[in-house]
Amino acid sequence: MAEADEEAPWDDQTDSIINDINKTVSKKYYINFRDLLLNPGKYVTQDNFPATFQNIRKEVAAYFENLLEGMKDEQERLSEELDSLTSQYQQIDSVISNKASLSRIPYIKSATIERPENEEAITIRSYEPGIEALIGKLISISNYVADISTSYGNSVFGSWLFSGQKNYTLSLQVPDNRVLSIQISRDTINSMLDMIGTLI
Repeated sequence: MAEADEEAPWDDQTDSIINDINKTVSKKYYINFRDLLLNPGKYVTQDNFPATFQNIRKEVAAYFENLLEGMKDEQERLSEELDSLTSQYQQIDSVISNKASLSRIPYIKSATIERPENEEAITIRSYEPGIEALIGKLISISNYVADISTSYGNSVFGSWLFSGQKNYTLSLQVPDNRVLSIQISRDTINSMLDMIGTLI
């Protein structure tokens, strides 16, 4: 998703949730929640802010608990989808590692990589035997292969960069699940609140 605006380091859905939380926070604590996240320095030196901040954190926790409460079925489906995604990551990663080793192509687990512009992205829904032939072809035209997967809790969103004269990424499709989107927004907001907590 696109960012909400140039100033806010979060996507549109998170922005909508922040505005929703602000309805309660601004009324109860006379603090603009969005402004608190963007400009915490304005607030951390205020009298009684540590106690107010703890109350705001409780409001945020309650908001997400209420939001997710009626979505038990979707949460269970998401858990199954993430387990499947991680299992497929392990299967594909094993194939890539073995084929790279046989071809004597370096295979690395990267911390960061500068992503080139001349890159073709391939997204697959799930592992299937035909993927092995594609992996073999991509390895044969690569100088190295990098695991650029993303971890989310105990799950892995599989993605690999095949770097050569032309660069290719192969990625497993992330589940389109409303619960996952909400949880990512929750994690984004909680991460910013954790940072503010270190300033108090």
